[in-house]
Amino acid sequence: MLIDYHIHDRFSPDSEMLLSEIIENSVKNGVKEICITNHAEQFKKNGKTGIVDMEELIPRFNKIKNEIEIAQKKNNKIKILFGAEIAYSEGWIKNLEKLIKEFEFDFIIGSIHIIDDIVISSIKHSHKIYDLMPEEKAYKKYFNNLYKFVEWGKFDVIGHFDINKKYGHEAYGKFEPKKYEKEIRKILKLAAKKNIGIELNTSNIHSKCFEVFPSPQILKWALEDGITNFTLGSDAHEPIHINRYLKEAIEIAKDIGIKTISTYRKHIPTKHKI
Repeated sequence: MLIDYHIHDRFSPDSEMLLSEIIENSVKNGVKEICITNHAEQFKKNGKTGIVDMEELIPRFNKIKNEIEIAQKKNNKIKILFGAEIAYSEGWIKNLEKLIKEFEFDFIIGSIHIIDDIVISSIKHSHKIYDLMPEEKAYKKYFNNLYKFVEWGKFDVIGHFDINKKYGHEAYGKFEPKKYEKEIRKILKLAAKKNIGIELNTSNIHSKCFEVFPSPQILKWALEDGITNFTLGSDAHEPIHINRYLKEAIEIAKDIGIKTISTYRKHIPTKHKI
């Protein structure tokens, strides 16, 4: 079963895609389910960090929900789910909790995008961390934030688990998970305990760090440490990236020993053999 559970449309601050484009392309690509997972955070004009503002969030996510409901009535070839991608910053937690209570989401991705108020997932700003900080310090800060987010745990899967390598590899060289096995497995074991899954994010398989998020080594540890739910996500922000490399990610998953991919309804996972 082909799914794409990480897509951003025009209601995300970093995308201009129409939902109609996403649906048309996904149906053409044989995808059976998509989940629209727009960012909760809005980025400030300087792009350095972001804000989570309920006065902005509630009307925006109401529009997202309504558009998905209208689109679903017109399309019986694909299931369109209502989701969100929420990101960790200590000051955002209260508003994220309000957002989750306000809406009946099918699925939520929990991601880390910032370290020390710097957006590490942005090519414009990541160097402000990686050029000024040794690898071990920067990456341990990242994994420490991820552990805190999983500890809070009000989401379904961890998004792009090792996104620290997206631009970090330019400063430090290829990311070697074994150097951070202690930190990573601590996160995985806690995620397993909380029934939080792992996303196979395909966005950089053939660009930037040229690897799936998370790396195959981390996926192997995830299985060993009791993770049972895995999703697929293209992390598309523009039409050319819709559903990219999903089939390739399934082959990676099979090679590692992952036997199922999970779909979600109101946060309840269902496993499908791959």
